[in-house]
Amino acid sequence: MQFLKYRRALMLCVVSLALHTSGAMAGDDIQTVTIGFVGALSGVSESFGKSLANAAELAISEVNRNPFKIDGKRVQFRLLRMDDRNDAERTQRVATALVQAEVIGVIGGTNSNTSIAASKIFSDAGVPQISPTSSLRRYTEQGYRTTFRMLGIDDDACIYLGEYVVKELHAQRIAIIDNGTAFGVNVGTRFGEVVREHGAAIVSRDSISDVLMNFGEILRRVKAQEIDAVFFGGYSEQTSMLAQSMLRQEVKARLVTSMNGIVGSSFLIASGIAANGTVAQETGIPFTKMPGWKKFEADFNQRFDFQISSMTPYAYDAAHVLMAAVRQANSLNPRKVTNALHEISFKGLTGVIAFDAVGNPRSPSYTIYEAQNQKWTAMKTSTMR
Repeated sequence: MQFLKYRRALMLCVVSLALHTSGAMAGDDIQTVTIGFVGALSGVSESFGKSLANAAELAISEVNRNPFKIDGKRVQFRLLRMDDRNDAERTQRVATALVQAEVIGVIGGTNSNTSIAASKIFSDAGVPQISPTSSLRRYTEQGYRTTFRMLGIDDDACIYLGEYVVKELHAQRIAIIDNGTAFGVNVGTRFGEVVREHGAAIVSRDSISDVLMNFGEILRRVKAQEIDAVFFGGYSEQTSMLAQSMLRQEVKARLVTSMNGIVGSSFLIASGIAANGTVAQETGIPFTKMPGWKKFEADFNQRFDFQISSMTPYAYDAAHVLMAAVRQANSLNPRKVTNALHEISFKGLTGVIAFDAVGNPRSPSYTIYEAQNQKWTAMKTSTMR
């Protein structure tokens, strides 16, 4: 094991030396520019967070193959990964550390709670923050010019999902469970409002801890109420445990989620046959309709051999658009990069990326999927104008 670590370190030194030698041979100085990543890299959301960080890493490696110049020096980007463990208080300490590391911008956090917790720190430092996963409306409505998001807002997403569940799935009796986070409570409340508007009844509403993995007591109650659908507002790993618990307890209702990143192989592998029948709404268009998807998938799998979630492409595009803003600003001043992000129109993997005045995507899309035979099938896509 020690030998393997030594070998990896040696290879990194060789690669680093090669890069610097190449720059010297070309007669160009190289300046290293740091991009921060903040997200859950351990704990219950570890695989989700690492998938996002890996995507940002892939984007950086692509840009570094053809570096551009600022002030006559070639720019080489690097990613500084910081683990916030999905904890808002820890996120603030991590954000402070990233500012002290003089990052040019930050990809993260990986949920709305942590993104909001870090946003003032980044704003005070003038450092742009692009969250690839935050969907809570409040994140970009705090008045900070430095906050941007890649996803549409979960309130808006529920408009399409609630109508679909009532009119297409014909669900009339619905149970709602949230995991107590701002995201979970908000999306559960909004979904409940929409399905009521379409004539369905909310039979029960439960709130749990964001680390609870045992749904037995709630499901025994839900099963006795003969409901048609269980809506869960919570994290992807919890959703997998809920799906398995529903199968074990023979709860026949559909499991429904929104904007929590379960569309991808991780949920299917973790849940097994319990995944079948799950209805999930995620941001954006289906993978197969993304321009350049096959190349991204092949490159990602070859480099990391890691599972891709529905939000992984948004971390990849977040890193790309941040670096494009550096180039457009022709500056390594984070405040000038922030200004460029407000003006940018970038053709990315997930589509054309442009932000409105408060940092939201201008024309977000939402797709409803269903897990069938342990594969995700896109059922309906809607785009806001």
